[in-house]
Amino acid sequence: GMYCTQCEAMGFRRITYYLDRPDVMAVFEHVRLEAPKKNYPVLLSNGNLVERGDARDDDDGSRHYATWSDPYPKPSYLFALVAGDLGSVTDRFV
Repeated sequence: GMYCTQCEAMGFRRITYYLDRPDVMAVFEHVRLEAPKKNYPVLLSNGNLVERGDARDDDDGSRHYATWSDPYPKPSYLFALVAGDLGSVTDRFV
């Protein structure tokens, strides 16, 4: 499975109260995602990855977390969260 936010155009107000307009900008300084490692090995959000590791309250080590920080003000409809078992394709252009 996978979780993805779709905040555009009015979806962020389903997450939390927020003035969901393009002229209202915010910095999302500390976004923490936590999920089971097995089902959701990749945790993504806007900005820069600050920290990741095993969840502290988890005795069996089955959960992990990732903390993201986005220093650029943006409207709420550009906020994004993704958790899932994602793959990637890499290539190189010479």
